[in-house]
Amino acid sequence: MDSQLIGRDHPAGVLRAEIGRALDSHGGLVLVTGEAGIGKTTLVTGGVEEARRAGALVLGGSCWQSGGAPGYWPWVQVIRALRRAGEWSSVGAEAADVLAILLGERPGGGKEVLDGFRLYDAVTTALVSVAQSRPVVVVLDDLHWADTASLRLLEFAAQHTWFERLLLLGTYRDVEAEAPDHPLAPLIMPLVAKATCISLTGLERDEVGALMARTAGRVPEPALVDEVHRRTGGNPFFVEQTTRLWQGGGSVTAIAPGVRDALQRRVSLLPPQVAGLLTDASVLGREFHRDVLAALAGLPPARVDGLLGQAVASRLVVQLPEGRLAFAHDLVRETLYESLGEGAAGRHARVITVLDADPALRAHLLPADQARHAYQAGRELPPAVAVERLLSAAGEAHGRMAIDESIGHLRRAADRGEGLEPRRRALIAMELSSCLFHLDDVDETRATLESAWTFAQQTGDADVLARVAISYYRIDGPGMIGGFAGGRSAEVVQVAYQALLGGPPTTPDAMADQLAVHIAAVARAGDDHEALTFGLAARHDVLFGLGTAAERIELTSEMETVARRASDTDTAHFAASLRWVALLEAGDPAYLNQFSESTAFALRVGGERMIFSARVDQSIIMTLAGRFAEAEEFLRGAMEVIAEESRHSFSFMSDHVLWAALLHQGRFAEIPAVLKRLESSGHAQVDLLTGITALQAGDLATALSVLPDDGVEAYPRSFAPLGLRFIAHAAAESADAELTAWAAETLTPHSGGWLVSIGGCDIAGPVDHWLGVLAASRGRWDEAIGRLTTARASAVAFQARPWVVEANVELGRALLAAGEPLRGRVALDEAAAEAAELGMRHIGRKIEAIRPGRAAAPAKPPRLAPTFRRDGDVWELAYDDLVVRMPDAKGLRDLHLLLGAPGTDIPAVRLLNPEGGREAVAARSFGGDAVLDDEAKARYRRHLARLDEEIDRAAGLGDDERAAALDRERQALLDELRAAAGLAGRDRRLGDEAERARKTVTARIRDTLRKLGERHPSLASHLRESISTGSSCGYRPGSPVRWRL
Repeated sequence: MDSQLIGRDHPAGVLRAEIGRALDSHGGLVLVTGEAGIGKTTLVTGGVEEARRAGALVLGGSCWQSGGAPGYWPWVQVIRALRRAGEWSSVGAEAADVLAILLGERPGGGKEVLDGFRLYDAVTTALVSVAQSRPVVVVLDDLHWADTASLRLLEFAAQHTWFERLLLLGTYRDVEAEAPDHPLAPLIMPLVAKATCISLTGLERDEVGALMARTAGRVPEPALVDEVHRRTGGNPFFVEQTTRLWQGGGSVTAIAPGVRDALQRRVSLLPPQVAGLLTDASVLGREFHRDVLAALAGLPPARVDGLLGQAVASRLVVQLPEGRLAFAHDLVRETLYESLGEGAAGRHARVITVLDADPALRAHLLPADQARHAYQAGRELPPAVAVERLLSAAGEAHGRMAIDESIGHLRRAADRGEGLEPRRRALIAMELSSCLFHLDDVDETRATLESAWTFAQQTGDADVLARVAISYYRIDGPGMIGGFAGGRSAEVVQVAYQALLGGPPTTPDAMADQLAVHIAAVARAGDDHEALTFGLAARHDVLFGLGTAAERIELTSEMETVARRASDTDTAHFAASLRWVALLEAGDPAYLNQFSESTAFALRVGGERMIFSARVDQSIIMTLAGRFAEAEEFLRGAMEVIAEESRHSFSFMSDHVLWAALLHQGRFAEIPAVLKRLESSGHAQVDLLTGITALQAGDLATALSVLPDDGVEAYPRSFAPLGLRFIAHAAAESADAELTAWAAETLTPHSGGWLVSIGGCDIAGPVDHWLGVLAASRGRWDEAIGRLTTARASAVAFQARPWVVEANVELGRALLAAGEPLRGRVALDEAAAEAAELGMRHIGRKIEAIRPGRAAAPAKPPRLAPTFRRDGDVWELAYDDLVVRMPDAKGLRDLHLLLGAPGTDIPAVRLLNPEGGREAVAARSFGGDAVLDDEAKARYRRHLARLDEEIDRAAGLGDDERAAALDRERQALLDELRAAAGLAGRDRRLGDEAERARKTVTARIRDTLRKLGERHPSLASHLRESISTGSSCGYRPGSPVRWRL
């Protein structure tokens, strides 16, 4: 059989076995079924070619779609082919006479012959006669177009030739012929009961990719494969036609003519009311809800159920849980949608109308879907109505951290808002510019800010001017993180300041602050929650910097109070999070209670945005506490909350937090890769982080090479405290008297506080720590000891163990230099012990360089070989010079097998049953038809993954009641998915062995890595970066590792 047949190993194996049996002993009846283009003829052609090479006589006939074909037409073709074969001589005279009548070669017999036993017996006798000397394979193609007499003859032949070397092989479209109202259904179904049935369904995603590569002669991008698989449902004919469009420079979103014809024919077979209902459904999208469709079509739900039942039986749509349905693939939907032509806009407008008439229906349509309908309705909807839906969807997407999606909605809102008043257009442009800023798109951000300013000026409203000016300034102002070269935010603020408040201009910061104060005051008087929140947040951003913590504490308190009064949970959590940052900066240990309350609130209320923010906060605090493995786990959890396509917008934040954790641990070799990612993500202060890293690693030359000439003014306001840390440390290490004096003078007013940057994402230690370091560099030992003692006490109160270690190191150095060796050694010993416990690997080297009269360091023992092996019930794991032992677990066995085969994909079913070998893999890989599209599967996976993480977290906190509740929710979701029926009642793929293996193996590897992260963080980190899980798992390290296994 054709070795190039893609994705048909199992069906080809079944067909090959049936042919082999016919060649060796006896035949039977085989029916190959599936929709048009699914590959029935290709599969059968390959099989019969193999039979022919093995010596079988292959006879074939095809049914004719159009009228005019004589009765028994496929059998006429079979007998004609038999007449041409050399074996015709073995057919008896009596049978030959009857067959001559069938062929129209002689008169006689009449209708009783052509419709009776004599003809059936003659055909069967002729085939059996030939099969005595040579195996025979009879192929009848397209039986869904057969006449009833041909099917009755096939049933007779199948019943009377079972023990002969005769194989009857038929193909038909089950979606047509098995429909209850199809005239051939009563004849097809008895054949199905007697036959070996081979049902062909769509190709899997990777198989679609392979077919595309073979058709086009080049490998398509993964995203393109995903799109084609989603649109075609894996139908090979549709895939090939779509690929040829792509190969010729066309778009895969177009519908190839041959595909359109095939789908239009399928739709034409439906009753008109079913076709009309599906056309309405095509407006709703790939997935749709029964109740929304009923409202759109203006039909009772019970009637809609009946019509949809016929569509399901025709396999144009599939049933999903909770009243939802989906088109079998996008090409079906798009073919129906195309038929609407210019009438589509009116249908989209009607969707919005029925949602307004019955708000309960909105629960069945995502905000993004509602926005799509509003936009595609065009002029059929008033602009204000469309913009409202688009802005609502943008806000919902922003709450899910889906920034790219939010930008798309806002752009469409700006487009549809052309007829709205300037104030509304200015606010839309303001929101869009804020989102674009996250993408580091300087040109479009600035252009959008300018358009917002233009609209604001058109209003003639000073309050609107002030709001737009403040938004402009928060993004593009001098000293702000996005302060683009050539920006004119200072000019904009001055115009708004003079329009609203009058008087001579002052500094840009002062004018921006006064505008924010005014906006908040007016909103406070008018009880305007939205404007007050805006004004308070704007003032917080304008103020942010050293020496403003007390004011920010008051601002965030009021902001949280206003938000809670308005039931605005997002803003309430945002304000609570900002307040713990301000408390920490002020040197108040109460920040810990505020952090705990803020995090608990976020996890209790939920929502992607709050959970992301809470997990980032947890990562920062775990880093501050020296619990580095947990910090990295929380950071990974934060990024998993975000939609994959939007993660790049937040890598700036996550990689900076990771950098801080690696720096504390002295994992300097890993930092360059993080800095490279930060640079590519638009982090403007990579040189600053490079300099700080160099100083911690003892590389003064590199640090001085990136030291700015203009001091802390070189850094945006949100980075200024971190810049001060760098300058102070560099001044002390280089003994630059002038720079040291400047740094000490700048830091002294903030004694007692902490250096906090980027809204809390970076905590650079107590101010007194760096004042102590500067004093020590100037030989002012008493001052240094006092400052460092104060810094250590603050770090102890903050439970900031890494800073306790750093303070003890510098304190020990100062005490030794001041002539207090006993106290100095005690401080250094405490630092060494705590650093070893925390995993701050660079501290030991620093201490050894400080200790007086230290002996030459002993020779470094040889580096431990990477080890991953089991001794009885205990595993010995060695990596990066650290050895741990862990009890036996299935996840460790999985990892052991993967490490032993680097670069190789191992099926999850094999990991589940390693002893079963290839047979187990083959046996467990066959599943039912997949009926959930990729988007639905991704949503279910994200939901289940989130539940798994919350269960782990609740269990870790000892909250057994919450863990049990979450586990019940997870089990209910799984039960719902398993209960869902697939095509024609077949089980869904979700329940097959391969899928269960994937879930089980992935879960236990993830659980093992989580536990390993607590014992051996660097090994866990290496394995997470190198191990991939799924239906197949693999180990692909960045560079080869020679494991002792």
